[in-house]
Amino acid sequence: MKKRMVNIVIILVLISAMLTGCAGKNNNEVTNNSNSSPESVNSNSGNEADEVAAGTDTEEAIEISFYTTETGKDDLFLDLIEHFEETNKNITVEYIAAGDDQLQKWMSLYASNDGPTVALMDPINIFENQERMKAYNTTECPWLDNVYEDSLSAFTYDGQVYGIPGTAAGFGLLYNQRVLDEAVGGTFDPATIKTRSALKELFDKIESTGVAASMFTGVNWSLGAHYLGMVYGGYRGDVTERVSFAESEKNGTADLANDSVFNAYMDTFDLIAEYNYNKEDPLVGNVNIDAEAFATGKVGTWFMGDWAWTYIAGIDGADSEYGILPIPVSDNEDDLFNTVIPTSYAKGYCIDASQNTESQQMAGQKFVEYLCTDAYAQQEMIAACGQALPYKNCTATVESKLGQATASYIEKGLTYDFYGTADLLPSDFWYENGAYMCEYLAGACDRETLANNIASYWKERN
Repeated sequence: MKKRMVNIVIILVLISAMLTGCAGKNNNEVTNNSNSSPESVNSNSGNEADEVAAGTDTEEAIEISFYTTETGKDDLFLDLIEHFEETNKNITVEYIAAGDDQLQKWMSLYASNDGPTVALMDPINIFENQERMKAYNTTECPWLDNVYEDSLSAFTYDGQVYGIPGTAAGFGLLYNQRVLDEAVGGTFDPATIKTRSALKELFDKIESTGVAASMFTGVNWSLGAHYLGMVYGGYRGDVTERVSFAESEKNGTADLANDSVFNAYMDTFDLIAEYNYNKEDPLVGNVNIDAEAFATGKVGTWFMGDWAWTYIAGIDGADSEYGILPIPVSDNEDDLFNTVIPTSYAKGYCIDASQNTESQQMAGQKFVEYLCTDAYAQQEMIAACGQALPYKNCTATVESKLGQATASYIEKGLTYDFYGTADLLPSDFWYENGAYMCEYLAGACDRETLANNIASYWKERN
C-alpha cells in the first residue's frame, strides 16, 4: 500500500511539473508575439522602466524620420541624431534636409504618404496642419514643464500644444563692431542710433572709410518673412490691431499704399537699398557670400538675424565683435520702435499623427524630449545656432556675439513678439510676397505697384 501511495505521489509530481513547463512555454509565446524576447521577460525584475528610458536592445525596433527647415545645420542635426541613437538603440532616425522650397518639400512628403515623424517648422505651418499633428501633454511628456510657458504661445491652439519651440531669435541690422568703430572714430554705441536720419549719418561715415554701409540678401524669406513681416508687427499695435489690419487687407478695405506703418518701414528699406553692398546684383541671394563680406569687414551692417552666426562662425579672417541695431521707423527720438528689435520663436518641433504609427509617435516624442532636455544637445544647439534656448534646465552659455546682443535686448525689455499669433501671416506669405519684395529691391517695380501686389495677395485669401 505504501509503495502504491509513493507511486501515486511521484506521478502527481511529474504531472505538476509538466503543467508548469507548459505554462512557461505559453508565457514565452505571448511575449514573443509582442516582439519581446524570453530573455527580456526573465530579466525585467522591476527594471523595465529603466530599460525603456535607456533605450535597450530589448525594445521594439522603430524607424522614424526628422525633417527640418533649418538650413545650414545638417551637420548639427546628424551629430545629435547619432548621439540620440547611442542611448536609444531601438530607435533609428532618418534625417531629411530642407532645400530652398522648404514648405513645398514638407508637403511633398505628405503627398507621398511619407509625412515625417518629427518636423521643425514655422508656427504658421504647424497651425495650418494641426489636424495632422499629435498634441503634447504633460501626462505623456512630463518634460513639457521644462519649457518656458511664454515661449509656447505661438504653438498653442485651442489650449493644445502642437509644437515645442527651438531657439529664440532676434533680428535687425547686424553690425560689425570694428568697421563701425573706425567709421565713428571711437567705440560705436548702438544707443546713438535713435532715428532714420541718424542711421543715414552712420551709413555716410562708414562709406567714407571705403567700406559699403549696408547689405540686403536678396532672397524671399529674408525680405518677405522678416522685413515685410515687420509691417504687421508690434509697431502697428497689439495683437488684436495686427490681426484686424490683416483682416482689412483680406476684405479689401485697407489702403496699403497709403498706410503709415508700411511706408515707415519702406522708407528705411529704401535707405538700406541705397547703400546696399549688393546693389549691382541685388538678387544674387547667397547668404554664405554675404556672411563672408560682413564678417571680414567689406560691409558695415547687414539686414539679417542672430542666426547668421551659423554662417559667420569659422570664416577665416572674421572679426570677433558684432551687434544688432533696430530698424528705425521715424525721425522721432522718442519713438520706442526706433530702439527695439523683433524676437520670435521662429520654429518648433511637431509630431505627425496622420501618417505615423502610435509607436513612431511615441519615439518621436522621445526624440523631441532629447533635443529639449539633454545637456549635450542643448550645448551643441547653442554652439551651432548662437541663440538662447527656452528651456529651464539649460545651463549652456551663448558664445555668439549676435545671440548675446539679442539676450541683451531681451534683458532690457527692448523686444516685441514678431509673430503675435501663429495665424497672423499665412504660411505662403513670405514666399509670395518675398518675390514682390525682391522685384522692388531690383528696381523692377515702384512702391505703389509693390503695395498693389501685396494687396492682391491678401484679397485672394479672403
